[in-house]
Amino acid sequence: ETFQAGFEIRRNIGRAFIRSIARAMEYPKLPTLFTEDEFSAMGLRKYPIRKKINSNMYSDFDGTLLRELEHIDSTVTVLSTFNNGGLEVLYKNQYRAVPVTGENFFIVNIGK
Repeated sequence: ETFQAGFEIRRNIGRAFIRSIARAMEYPKLPTLFTEDEFSAMGLRKYPIRKKINSNMYSDFDGTLLRELEHIDSTVTVLSTFNNGGLEVLYKNQYRAVPVTGENFFIVNIGK
């Protein structure tokens, strides 16, 4: 029962967040792009600065040295670079630099 209640809270927050993004983007169809189970996971992460290189730090796409493990966001990711450069996204088979956000802005990645 407690688990189900937590699940419902996370799902409702996720739905509301996507509706807010859709309104801001003037894209009312955005919420229809997600299935119900995609609203169930929410988390906060801080990616650490890498201090050493290991074998898991190279891109599967082109062998580029990475600071964080390469991954694909399958839902909506909201992040900030907090004045740190270096974040890149792979788009149409080309890495592209993500603008530095500063302290008061966020980047919204709609996933693949």
